[in-house]
This record gives sequence, structure tokens and C-alpha cells, in this order.
Amino acid sequence: MKCYFFGTFNPIHKGHLEIARKVREQFNFESVIFVVAYAPPHKVPDTTPYDRLKMAQLAAGKNNVSDIEFFLPIPSYSYNTILELKKRDKTDKINFIMGYDSFFKIESWKNPQILKENVNFIITKRHCEGDLEKPLKHLKERGWNFKIADIDFIDVSSNMIREKLYNNQSTDGLIEPSTQEYIYEHRLYRKQAQGVPERGEI
Repeated sequence: MKCYFFGTFNPIHKGHLEIARKVREQFNFESVIFVVAYAPPHKVPDTTPYDRLKMAQLAAGKNNVSDIEFFLPIPSYSYNTILELKKRDKTDKINFIMGYDSFFKIESWKNPQILKENVNFIITKRHCEGDLEKPLKHLKERGWNFKIADIDFIDVSSNMIREKLYNNQSTDGLIEPSTQEYIYEHRLYRKQAQGVPERGEI
């Protein structure tokens, strides 16, 4: 059984890889697949989707990274991706890793009913403080299916890494060496936002 980890991954870092490893081990998934967002609806990354895809492939291995959103309508709404993954995997439900912070906002996402009916969520305690029980109880009562992952996080974020790179500071130990080499070679995070390229433009 697979589990999917959606994200911009701008860039992918060791915290992402650790989440994937621990979720796979805790819930006995055969694999955790990183789904790289092509055109996230609420942000404009400062790298191309092809750069983010390549960095993810270098860090996690090509077999563990999906480019499915590169072939779907934009912006990259999660419900579209979920429905397409269900067709490809021929399964009733998709397993989907999500942080507490995002999960608490899930009913504001595009077509949340589709997500509710088609996803089993694996929730991680990421970037969230305060009382967690009340919102979780509310979502459970409203029919959302989820399990809580018992994970300790590496103190790293993509934003932290981008800031370090912009300021020419070391990112050793925060990202995979292969990803770091790609970033340096292509001088990423040192230029203005590039927006979303045309399909097929690399």
C-alpha cells in the first residue's frame, strides 16, 4: 500500500525525507511517494516546477517521486490529483500525509467533500501549537478519516533553507548533498521569481 506526500518541496529537505521514512515505518506502507506541485494555488514558488521535481528525484529517488500534477489542470488543486491517483492505483482511498496546520484548514480547500470521501489522512504535528484535541474532534465528528503519526521533527523548513542560500550561508546537513549540488549548479534561490513555465518548457 502506498502513501502520498503532497507539497511544493521548494526545496525538499531532510525533514521531508524523515517524515516519509517514519510514516512508512509506523503505518507499514510499502512506499511514500512525493507528489510535487506543478502550480500551487496559493503561492508562486521562486523556482520552476521542473527544478523542484528534479531536486525531489535527486533526494528521494525517481521511483519515489510523482510528476502527476504536471499533466493535470492548473492550478494544482489536490482534489484533482487525488481523483487521478485513485484511477491510476485502482483503489478506493488515497493515503495522504498532511501537517496539523494544513489539516485544520481542510474544509476551506477546493472541493473538500471530494477529499473527505476519497482520502485517509496521516496527520503530523508540524508547525502547530495550542489545543489540538478540540479541532481534531470537530473534524472527526464531521466525517474526516485520519490517523496521527508519532513523529519528532528535524528543526528545518524550506523557507529556512531558501534564506540561508540567499544569504550565502551553509545548508550542510539540512538537504541531501545531491540536491545541494543541483541548487549550486543552477544558482537557485538567488534570482527573482520565475513563475510557471509553459508545459514542456524546461
